[in-house]
Amino acid sequence: MRVRPCFFDGKTVAAGVFVVLFAGILSRLLSGSPVPMLRIFGLYGRIPRSWFFCVAWLFWYTLIGLCLGCLLGERGRNCEVHRYKACLFLVVMLIFNVIWYPLFFRAAAFFLALVDIAVMLLFAFLAWLELLRVKRMYSICIFIHIIWLIFCFVLNLCVLFWI
Repeated sequence: MRVRPCFFDGKTVAAGVFVVLFAGILSRLLSGSPVPMLRIFGLYGRIPRSWFFCVAWLFWYTLIGLCLGCLLGERGRNCEVHRYKACLFLVVMLIFNVIWYPLFFRAAAFFLALVDIAVMLLFAFLAWLELLRVKRMYSICIFIHIIWLIFCFVLNLCVLFWI
């Protein structure tokens, strides 16, 4: 069986990264500073600092943007259905990703943020399953992101029980 070469459209990859990063930055800007909320609920010092989440989410948004851009810009493969399903799942996951930060840090709606992360995990898992059929490198990136989401889920669950 001969593997077909893949070609990427660099503009699509760059656009994917830009759009996803813009969504993440917009989410952060709409949330404002999380420090007052963390102090009110006595969480300041109990969970990682907000800058840690900013850096981590920036990394994840960049990585997911690269995956999304590569999926959309890739030419030369015959797994179009799986690529587009994976893109759909990634976009839905990113929508819930963008919603999580304001829910958790701005609104202090910890239960809704927990539900949001559960939905994110579901769509990340569905995207991972589709990406296994498309390209292993993309599926590895999303699998590592799933581990990060599990960490955030557990952290969110702990915060829910602390207050």
